[in-house]
Amino acid sequence: MSEHVQIDEVLKQYRALTQKECIRIKTHERTPENVFDSKFGGLPYLPHDTSCPVTESGEQLHFLAQYHLDELPPNNIGLPSIGMLQFWVLMDEYMGINNDNHIINDKHRVIYYETIDQSVTRDDVQKKYTYPEHEIYNPVFKELAITFELGQNVMSFGDRYSDGIRSKIDGFSNLSESDHNKFWLAVNEEGHFIGGHPVYPAHDVRDTRYSETFNKLNIDYSKHDVLLLQMDSEMNDDGKNLIVWGDVGNAHFLITKDDLACRDFSNVLYEWSCY
Repeated sequence: MSEHVQIDEVLKQYRALTQKECIRIKTHERTPENVFDSKFGGLPYLPHDTSCPVTESGEQLHFLAQYHLDELPPNNIGLPSIGMLQFWVLMDEYMGINNDNHIINDKHRVIYYETIDQSVTRDDVQKKYTYPEHEIYNPVFKELAITFELGQNVMSFGDRYSDGIRSKIDGFSNLSESDHNKFWLAVNEEGHFIGGHPVYPAHDVRDTRYSETFNKLNIDYSKHDVLLLQMDSEMNDDGKNLIVWGDVGNAHFLITKDDLACRDFSNVLYEWSCY
């Protein structure tokens, strides 16, 4: 079996075992016309009778992303079919992460609006929303319009189940170092996703093998397996940064199937990591 055929066959087996439906998000360097449009960064949609979410100590969280659920292509992810999901984090030096407990939502928030008040304007929101005090802590460098496309992705190398699946694939253990690197690049696909598999540049926080180092409180993250949003780092065609998580990493918001079915977004797992 030739080297080229071997890596292709290994990837074919891996895709067959792990391929999963996802929605790919594409960014566009234009400012959305309305404050309630789907977007990354910039000004959030805030209904007239709603204030910005804050931490227990009163610090305002900052807007990361929002998307209209009725703009998504038909899918089997289990999301509501109407309304909007919105993502907020405290943009401090850790970008809102709580490494002791990724579910406690004091420094991050996912908000579901079932209905959208289209009378809300940018001027309305600017009166009550404050951008991060230190721009360096904001991973999104500019307001970006986003669009959606149905697709598929495979389990990333760092996923909690990936080791076990790779061990069952004929030929994987015999891959050359060069082909091993090709496999890693093929399955650790870059991009922004809803649904599908999270792509982990480092480790999967749900993996109990790392509990002693990364989950010392032994919090059960095992059922957080629906990806509400993966936001990746991204540069434009001119090499300018649009989004940067640490050292070119990505962020994830994961929910349990039961919470999603109940439209309960109060226990969403938030984490980000980099290479």
